[in-house]
Amino acid sequence: MTGRSPALGLLAWAAGVASASISGAVHADPRSPTPCAEWDLGILVRHVADSAATIRELLEGSPPAGPPPAGCGAARAELRRLAEAIDSTPPNRPDLDLTALTGAYELAVHAWDIDRATGRPDQLPIGLVDTLLVYAPAVLGEIERCGLFAAEVPPLETRTDTDRLLAMFGRRGNQPLRGD
Repeated sequence: MTGRSPALGLLAWAAGVASASISGAVHADPRSPTPCAEWDLGILVRHVADSAATIRELLEGSPPAGPPPAGCGAARAELRRLAEAIDSTPPNRPDLDLTALTGAYELAVHAWDIDRATGRPDQLPIGLVDTLLVYAPAVLGEIERCGLFAAEVPPLETRTDTDRLLAMFGRRGNQPLRGD
């Protein structure tokens, strides 16, 4: 849909990145450790599916449904439905921008987590990272992090914009996976 807000465009981009990461996890062991301290890969993938469904429901104004089933197929299906909802969202809906931006961070950072857990290159697209960094002060200043995002960690010898973004969400690019 033309006239899509920058926030919805960013959400669509992050959803595409998350979908690609999940596609790369199809043959991985769901018990694989992840950067998320209490989650294995299977739980993380299901969390991404649930996040995509929740974001879609918020965009559509639909009531919450039950949690999606486990597995990469279900997660990719939820991300496709989210992409369809983004495309169907009428333009000029600034009331949805914070939802879209928050969702973009959620999906992008977890895409990195999935790539890290599956041994795939764990670099997010630089354009996505740069844009997320631009919006970070506004978004992170507006939300209560507790329970939504991990606490920020001071970056150690930050070398890239990706490192800076990850540090905002409690991650370090070189941190060991849970159980390593």
